[in-house]
Formats: sequence, structure tokens, C-alpha cells
Amino acid sequence: MASSSKRPRSAAEWFDFALPFLLTAAGLLHPESPKVWFASLGFAFVAIAGPILTGAGVVTWLSGRFGARIQGERKKAAPMLDEALETARASWVAASLAAWPLAQWWLGHETAMVVDLESRGLTVGAVILQTVVGLIAMDAWLYWKHRLLHTKRMFVFHKKHHSFRDPTPFAGFAVGPVESLLTFWPILILCVPPATHWAPLYFGLVVAFVNLNFYLHCGVRIEWAEKLIAPTGINTSAFHNIHHSHAVVHFGEAMTVWDRICKTRLVDRAN
Repeated sequence: MASSSKRPRSAAEWFDFALPFLLTAAGLLHPESPKVWFASLGFAFVAIAGPILTGAGVVTWLSGRFGARIQGERKKAAPMLDEALETARASWVAASLAAWPLAQWWLGHETAMVVDLESRGLTVGAVILQTVVGLIAMDAWLYWKHRLLHTKRMFVFHKKHHSFRDPTPFAGFAVGPVESLLTFWPILILCVPPATHWAPLYFGLVVAFVNLNFYLHCGVRIEWAEKLIAPTGINTSAFHNIHHSHAVVHFGEAMTVWDRICKTRLVDRAN
């Protein structure tokens, strides 16, 4: 029998593979009701993976009809099934985090998520200010997390995403479990009631980020969108696609501000 040439997994790769199972098993440690936690996990997974995969399909269809291909015509079919499976796994990691505040709410406990700000003695202005500060901090975290994942020791947790060199919208969230945990851990802040999040604003931003991620990975450049978005410092398809084609530049995920500050744009390397 011919021996396989495929090398064995490293300890880091085994940990990345095992992490979703570990996060799922953690539900058994829920102090009140593991049953409610696992029900929350199932609900959260459907609520996260369903819209993301459906939305990716819609944007994939649209991107094939509008805009100009950034990397030229494809020489072979995009690995959309592989992208979708990796996105589903990342969604499971996110759901395993969301299950904690969701179970807390279902069990009748206060969470950080509110609809009525007056019940917390807060104004819309105060929450918007708090959210803006949080978004600035989160954007900095996403940039530096991304740069960390491009170091020699950490790239093992990020390399799968870079196997999608010419991505489709299905690759928007196609990241490994460790990277998913590093990206989505702020969901756990919802377990802390004083860290108030106003539901309409929170979910509006989540929807905006998901749609932005679809555009970043759609593989096409839409001129009016680029002209409208790029001057604001928000990331664009043209900017982020360069990260997939060149890998060592354009690390910003939501904004391009840190790339400009740290001179990690392709144009900076050329100067």
C-alpha cells in the first residue's frame, strides 16, 4: 500500500480542530441549565449561519452581474463549498459564544442587551458615544489580531482563509476556529449587564458589518461603492482583495485607518 504524503497535523492544528468541540462541551458546565444552553446554541447557530450563507449566495449571484472582476477572469471554479463549510464552522464558534448571553436571557436574567434605554437610566446619545468608542477599540483589535495571525507562529490558525486567494462572499467568514474565537469573543460582553448595548444599534451594526464583509470578499470592484466608501476610511473590496492576492499588506478588516498609520498598504511598500 502506498504511504500517504500528507504530513501529520501539528499540535496547533489539532488544537484548532478541537476548539469547536471544546467550546460545545463547555455548555455542560452551565451553572443553571445545560439544556437551555444547548437549546440556545442550536438557535444561535441557525440564526447566524442561515442568514450569512443565504446572504453570501445572493451577493455571489449579484457580483457575477455587476462590477468588474479585480483579479481577472477565473481560470477555475471558486471553491465555494469549501468556503461555505469553513464559514459554517466559524458560525458554530460564534454560536457557542452567543449561547451564553442568550441562555442568560432565556433563564430570566438581565443581560447587556436592552431595547428600552430608560430602564437603565441612559440616553440615546450616551449609548451612541459608548458605541463609537467601542467601535474604535474593536477596529484596532481586529487590525492587530490580523497582524498577529500573520506571524510565523500564528499563521497556522489563519492559513485556511488564505487558501481562498481569489475569494467569493462565502469566504467572508471562512476563518478557522481560533481566529473565530479571537474575532467573536466580544459577544461574551453581553453577559455583563452594566455594559449596555442598545439592541437596534447593536444589530444594525452587525448587519452592516456582515454586508461589508460580503463586499470585501465578492471579488469585484463596484465603482460607485468604492468612491462612496473609500474616503470614509471604511474598508472596500478593492482594498481588501489586495490582502488576498498579496497576503502581507492591507490587514485592516473594518477600516483602513491602521494600515495608513502603520504603513502596511501596498503603496507604502512600493515607496
